[in-house]
Amino acid sequence: MVSQFRKTPLALLVTSFVSLSVAHADEQLQAHEHGDTEIITVTASPLERTALESSQPVTVLAGDALREQQAHTLGETLAQQPGINATHFAGVASSPIVRGLDGPRVKVLQNGLDSGDASRGSPDHAVTTETSVAEQIEIFRGPATLLYGSGAIGGVVNVVDNRIASQAVGGSRGYFNTAFNSASNSREGSIGFSADHKNTVWHLDAFKRRSDDYDVPMFTNDEGEQTDHIANSFVDAQGANIGVSYLFDSGYLGVSYGRLEQQYGIPGHGHGAHEEEALEEAGPFADMWQNRIQVQGAWQQPFAGIEKASLRYGFTDYQLQEIEDGLPSTTFTNRQHELRIELNHAPLANWQGALGYHFMTQDQNAFGEEAYTPASTTEKHAVFWLLEREINDLNWQLGARIDDVHIELASHGDTHESAHSDSFTPVSASVGFTYPLVAGMQLSANYSHAQRAPSANELYANGAHLATRTYELGLGYELHQEAEHAYHIEASDAAIHIEKSNNLDFGLHIDTAKFHMDWNLFYNRVDDYVYANFTGINSVDIEQDAHAGEPHVEDEHAEHDHDEGLAVVAYVQRDVELYGYELSGYYSFSEQWQLHAFSDYVRARSRNEHDNLPRIPAQRVGTELRYLNNHWEAKLGYTWYNSQTRVALNETVTDGFGLVNAQLNWFPTALNRFNTSVYFKAENLTDELAYVHSSFLKDDAPMRGRNFSIGVRGEF
Repeated sequence: MVSQFRKTPLALLVTSFVSLSVAHADEQLQAHEHGDTEIITVTASPLERTALESSQPVTVLAGDALREQQAHTLGETLAQQPGINATHFAGVASSPIVRGLDGPRVKVLQNGLDSGDASRGSPDHAVTTETSVAEQIEIFRGPATLLYGSGAIGGVVNVVDNRIASQAVGGSRGYFNTAFNSASNSREGSIGFSADHKNTVWHLDAFKRRSDDYDVPMFTNDEGEQTDHIANSFVDAQGANIGVSYLFDSGYLGVSYGRLEQQYGIPGHGHGAHEEEALEEAGPFADMWQNRIQVQGAWQQPFAGIEKASLRYGFTDYQLQEIEDGLPSTTFTNRQHELRIELNHAPLANWQGALGYHFMTQDQNAFGEEAYTPASTTEKHAVFWLLEREINDLNWQLGARIDDVHIELASHGDTHESAHSDSFTPVSASVGFTYPLVAGMQLSANYSHAQRAPSANELYANGAHLATRTYELGLGYELHQEAEHAYHIEASDAAIHIEKSNNLDFGLHIDTAKFHMDWNLFYNRVDDYVYANFTGINSVDIEQDAHAGEPHVEDEHAEHDHDEGLAVVAYVQRDVELYGYELSGYYSFSEQWQLHAFSDYVRARSRNEHDNLPRIPAQRVGTELRYLNNHWEAKLGYTWYNSQTRVALNETVTDGFGLVNAQLNWFPTALNRFNTSVYFKAENLTDELAYVHSSFLKDDAPMRGRNFSIGVRGEF
């Protein structure tokens, strides 16, 4: 478990350095500018576009901007990006939400291959990508199914590092980072190094992070207890990657191995009357590890008609155990193979393009107290074709993809259940363009038809899911009422359909000497959308054990005490629509002073009943004043989170709140050759009590209270 360290307040240091920065206001803007992400190549696209060249909304977070936002979880790292929110599972396992969609609809990648964890099926399972050693993070908003299949109907997040180098680094180079904060007593450090040796490039990186339970403003949780910290929200994580690439005249071929280990608390993970205390001092925690092997290569002009051939292969071996009373209570495993082959062909009738084949197989298993999803094997094959051509200033982008998805449920010898399987053939296509209206102004438009096969969890879930405090039933099951407070579960004979999404995106990009703006409007119409619907039934009213098919014997005094049970949620399919916008930009008053602002909004509801979809993030509006010169950068910002009153069945309204943040970066002249920066951050300065509507732990784990951070980063 995480050791306890005395917390050091940093408010006095922050105040002192902010006052010093004013003395340098007349110096010119030269060093430590944030990189222009518009000219960074998006590695997730075989056509090697930049974010600006794509008709689909793409954001690249890199350089200082990435380092300043870096947090323990991927969701927290990206939570300030327009259109991106976090599931906020108490800061220990937060995943990204893209335009109101999360879970299996948002594909999370590591260097273009699936992360290979169990985070898409449950909010308490951490994503196994590490942002502290990343070089850039690419965010695709809206369907990105053409490249990454039916799991990307909501968007893609690709975390890119340099573990397999595609070109020489020019000798050697490295980086380091260390940081501390006050609200959770976090201590972390990371280091990376790459070096050329003859025709090879070697890479090594590592990180370590520890934090204690985090502080919040005093509040009353849903059990009626007053507290000023979130019990059992500690984190203990570490990992390392090693890779080598062989460079030859027409390309490269490399291999890497990565190991990730994490232990983190699972807040709010109570077991009702069967638990002596709701949360002991050493409560339930997750013990997770992953081994990952990747092979990556590219060949220029391998044969006639093919300009470039690319290969990516990955194998991941993953395990997460939930530890209670010192023993594993539930174990989740995943063994996954993935292969991508892409061929950039010579122009056909002036159309540039890339053909691809994509294969993936997943063997997922769960056993123990919370094995609410049976073991399953998912196998996917896909082919895709992307095309691009410029016609009269219109840069057209087309694509199509066909998937073959086969999901097989493992047989259960102890329950005499026979194996069951489902097959789906999702088909996706898109057409879009970019068009320069005038100098410095560009219009983009994109239409996507995307299809998604339901995940194994959505099909076969049947059991208690204590992390979300629900009893889940997949599409393959249905409830039947026998009498008052008496239900049983049967296999459903209802047809299961593929999700079908039709998405429209319109974007306007303005870039002048003083003004920069990105504005995106989207409308997404989804048929047979799969989501977990609250039934209004409590698990104590289910009279049969869902796994064994035998009568479930309840204690006669607790049989209908709903305080001891879980809310039953059943996956259903509905026709829904989601629409909204993302807006961001800045105005430069001078070379030193800039005013930044952003806002985003998503509305999500069923099309027939006009019911609201659950856990949809509220509208946000934020602004930030920045000052930058040779040696100093200062920021002061305010973000307003609107109240969420459009709630789903059994959801409660979430009040709005505002957060004040400040940051100071100092670039010491004496350490210029190391490109070093020392940064001080102050978050939630007013110590606002902030509940996150998209969180399953909304009432038990609000956002972190006032927090001061200090860190040093540099290169060598």
